[in-house]
Amino acid sequence: MKVVGGLRGRGVPPPGPRPISSFVARTRRALFPPIDLRRFGFRGGWFALPLYLVMASMYPLSLQHADWVDTSEHFWWIALLGVFFGTIVGNGKLAARRVFLTGGLVGALLVIITTVAATSGGGLFRDRLVHLAILVNNWITQVLAGEAANDPTVFVLFLGSTVWAATFLGTVALARSGRIWDAVLFNGGCLIVNVSVALTNLYPDLVVFTLAVLVLLVRIHIVNLQERWARQNIVPSGEMDWRLLRGGLTWTTVLVILSLLSATQRVGAAEALNNAWSTFESPYHRVEAEWQRFFAGVSGPSRLRGVSFSDSIRLGQSPNLGDRVVFTVEAGAGHFWRAVTYDFYTGAGWRTTETDKADKIAVPTTDRQKFDARFDIVEPHANLLFAASEPVRADVPYQFQSGPDRTYSTSLRALNRAQAQGSYTVTSFVSVADKQTLRRVPATYSDHIRAKYLQLPSTLPQRVKDLAHKIAGELPNSYDKAEAIESYLRSTYRYSSNVRATPAGRDPIDYFLFDLKEDFCEYFASSMVVMLRELGVPARIVEGFTTGTYDSGLDRYVVKEIDAHAWVEVYFPQYGWIEFEPTPSQAPFARVDSDIVGVGGADGEGGSGANAAREDAEGLGQNELDRGVDDTDLSGSDPISLVRQLDPRPAIAFLALLVLLIALGVAQFHWRFRGLGPVESAWGKTRLLASYVGHPADPSQTTYEYASSLGTAFPEASDPVKALADVRVRERYAPGGIDEDAQEAAVTAWHRTAGPLLGLLPGRIFGFVTHLFR
Repeated sequence: MKVVGGLRGRGVPPPGPRPISSFVARTRRALFPPIDLRRFGFRGGWFALPLYLVMASMYPLSLQHADWVDTSEHFWWIALLGVFFGTIVGNGKLAARRVFLTGGLVGALLVIITTVAATSGGGLFRDRLVHLAILVNNWITQVLAGEAANDPTVFVLFLGSTVWAATFLGTVALARSGRIWDAVLFNGGCLIVNVSVALTNLYPDLVVFTLAVLVLLVRIHIVNLQERWARQNIVPSGEMDWRLLRGGLTWTTVLVILSLLSATQRVGAAEALNNAWSTFESPYHRVEAEWQRFFAGVSGPSRLRGVSFSDSIRLGQSPNLGDRVVFTVEAGAGHFWRAVTYDFYTGAGWRTTETDKADKIAVPTTDRQKFDARFDIVEPHANLLFAASEPVRADVPYQFQSGPDRTYSTSLRALNRAQAQGSYTVTSFVSVADKQTLRRVPATYSDHIRAKYLQLPSTLPQRVKDLAHKIAGELPNSYDKAEAIESYLRSTYRYSSNVRATPAGRDPIDYFLFDLKEDFCEYFASSMVVMLRELGVPARIVEGFTTGTYDSGLDRYVVKEIDAHAWVEVYFPQYGWIEFEPTPSQAPFARVDSDIVGVGGADGEGGSGANAAREDAEGLGQNELDRGVDDTDLSGSDPISLVRQLDPRPAIAFLALLVLLIALGVAQFHWRFRGLGPVESAWGKTRLLASYVGHPADPSQTTYEYASSLGTAFPEASDPVKALADVRVRERYAPGGIDEDAQEAAVTAWHRTAGPLLGLLPGRIFGFVTHLFR
């Protein structure tokens, strides 16, 4: 106590509360430690930065190319900001947990701001932010209620978050560890997932990404080697890094070419991979179904040229059909050839959710006849097997895709893709039920049929429901309701081959019925299914091909891409799925209106009736999707046809990347001499370029000796290189140095020397490449 009192008596102030500014400063230093500016730089230098930006840009660009959503242009800016902020944080001293916390907070704020800014529509930023919050709240409400969420706003936020996470975490990992693979895993994983699930061809994006990664790997490896040599006091040759990079570029080119050449070869392990996949396929599809419910309003364009018959379709997109032959059919009568069916209406298109595998199904046989059709496939569609109406078996190993109700299937698939690419025969049961019989079928449906085939989104406009009730709401049975809506669509609306997209925020069925009033078959079929479901009648949309054109010489029906079509099937208990044709460009399915099944058109399949004479089948191949394509037959195997079917985008991307690498190489060539004077710069460039063409300098040689040996090896460059050597010696050893004229003469000598040496460089590269293949 005396000591304390003594201290106070000597004028030492008592300890008091620390100022708030000191607390703020300590908190700031704790959360954001100072960044070492000496380490503030991109790993690999300025040469690697453009390559890394190309690599990091491919995932957001692939999202734009996939056309998942209309608002996607801001993804690229999120990626650039992720690289920038990741470089700053990665070069700092933040602990790992604080890196994740800081990156998450900044990323969330950035994604929200950019999404609001990219959203179309006027109003203040605050108003658009409030609107975004309302959309997110509505999405959460729909998901928790078990409904399909049709608004894509949350999906846009999700994609933006993945872009930020991939670029930010990848850049931080690269800065901290120095291993490019850490960055590749984040960006490449997201890109591969997008390429795998997108409904459009994104392989050019994957090719560009792979090229950038391979070159970047070489560059980062060079940097790591240089750091190791520096620690070990090893001084490599000045051309060492370029030699390594040149070798890496060469092997990168060779690997890419080999991968492209071998892409069409079949891998022997494909069967084993298919068997392994079958173990996880069922739980995967259950997860996929939930994902589709969460983001029901999201879809993309068709993956394949022509028709793809994928698990989803988006209304309002042109299928870009050609005149290529898809398959030929040997059958006793014409028919519609079914590919896939769709049960889930998203509010923007259709999806297939019944994808369980079944070895056999128990198709109703009441008023159905056996129908055999042999298909010779020209343009295969994965492992899909085509069939007439309801298939029951095939002469190749097969499986049905179905739901818990095993009385019908959604598609027929071969166990191996190769078995779906040749010839096969499918046996089906086609309906021959007449109108009176179907009118008497009671409307008693199982819980599963009601849940799947009466599904409608809560966002369906009320006037679509009102129109359905106005057309057929008072009719007594399901068949009359279906026939009334079919007749209404055929007589009220016109078919058009000009496919028009649905405006943003509009339901496509509502847009077609009340605004367009003309379009192609998917709009007609979708409208009929939706209105029937509103009336409590289970229905689904079917996609496949019309009968095609009967060729009397081949005694077959020839089916082309332009015969692609969509129609409707309505469910009748004990009778199964019955076809209807609401599109006016095709004849309706013929059924007799009596209790006796007639011979002429009892089953009525294929638009002309299953019992139509073959001489009448000539008119069955009229294309209801006439797109006006050119007359060139692309189905042949001649070289010209094969060249025309090649996708030029990978080659263009490869050439563009090659030009970029050459430009970067030239820039680096000049950049390494930036700190030297004109004479030393000209001499260094001469030595480096000469080493590229096989004449490196010997450390024991003097300037004149090297110039003499270089002139002997390359007589065209003898005079200018000797003149350059003379200027260099005078500049270094003459007491008075040299004047500006001598400096200009040195630069001129370098330019005269570079011409002959550059002329030898292509031959040098070609010789090196040919040596690799000996």
